[in-house]
Amino acid sequence: MTQPIRILRVIGRYAPAWQYGGSVRYSHDLDAALARQGFSLTVYTSDQIDGSRRAPLRRETLGAVDVHRFPTPWNYAADRAQWLAMYPLGLRQALHERVTEFDLLHVTEGRAAHVRWAFDAARRAGVPIVWSPLGALADGVGLRRPYRRLYDRLHRTRRLMSEARIVIAQSPHEASVVERLGAWPSRIRIIGLGVDERAFQTLPPRGALRDGLGIGRSQPMILFLGRFHPAKGLDVLLRSVAIARRRYPDLQLVLIGWDDGALRTVERVARALDLGNALRILPPAFDRARLQAYVDADAFAASLTIYEETSLAAMEALACGTPCVLSRQCEIPGLEATGGGRVANCDPEAFAAALVAVLSDPARVAHAAAARRWILAAHAIDRVASAHAVAFREAVGAAGDWPAGVAAGRASSW
Repeated sequence: MTQPIRILRVIGRYAPAWQYGGSVRYSHDLDAALARQGFSLTVYTSDQIDGSRRAPLRRETLGAVDVHRFPTPWNYAADRAQWLAMYPLGLRQALHERVTEFDLLHVTEGRAAHVRWAFDAARRAGVPIVWSPLGALADGVGLRRPYRRLYDRLHRTRRLMSEARIVIAQSPHEASVVERLGAWPSRIRIIGLGVDERAFQTLPPRGALRDGLGIGRSQPMILFLGRFHPAKGLDVLLRSVAIARRRYPDLQLVLIGWDDGALRTVERVARALDLGNALRILPPAFDRARLQAYVDADAFAASLTIYEETSLAAMEALACGTPCVLSRQCEIPGLEATGGGRVANCDPEAFAAALVAVLSDPARVAHAAAARRWILAAHAIDRVASAHAVAFREAVGAAGDWPAGVAAGRASSW
């Protein structure tokens, strides 16, 4: 009987650290799907759940995934600045001591210590490595741009890229990003994100969140769900909503998430725009509570100012039958073609026009239902896992066989 391929995922945070966004949820769902397809999954991660909580167990099994957690020395600091304080104790040593127990390393995210440590261990042991940046390697804006470029020089990101057997990009844009950073074009695989379709088969009835907030059933409501971070462009969203209220005076905006450095800006801009009772700010929502928020919204909106690639929250909104308005920095490839919403430039006037276009679409419900069927079929997590399985088998089969110079070729996609 053929032994399953043994995969070690190395990631900064893992389930149930849901508040840290799409990379945590998507990685967990993907690993569960890969386990169902016969792979052996182990995860090395930190013990961080949020800024004040740690996972109580150093080792546990989540479904069929074996999770090993390593303590962060400064939990609150790691929550505020992962790049500065996310150095899980014992992780580097464990990687070097146990890397040969695995057939493949799957490293997730971008400029972080766990990425460098995983590459170093894999290099020394000759174990192939697959890198999924998940939108974490694009150039920043403002002060982040020189910082990221300095990081890439100091920590030799181009070398790591050239060492990866496979680099998995979410989109053609991310494929261009990793190629500029040194990935061999012939080793890039474009695989879009996925959602666990089983979680979206039975949705809560519309209205519970609206009733709790005092928002009428017929009032237009825009939702953002995610981190309140400067890169999320929440100031652009607020200004866009203020413009859209000229057409829809009773338009409501609901922001759900946790403060990651932008809440003060949100409050300041909201006061300047005199949004008053048109804005509701709520704490993070998980599990069924997040589904309720998606169902109650007339549109999900994300106006990111830097590229984080595909928004998993937007995909979940579509899976709930809610159309999306997204900036190009977080668009879902195929969104407009399927009638699931609009993609707009990240400036208030353009984004407001897209909001109004979606809200005024007389066939909005029908279009969103079609987009829901599309997302649950084309982006089902088991289908995405099958695409990863091909890439992983290719990486393991090619172990030791890469020539010194690889001819450039087209990035492949599924």
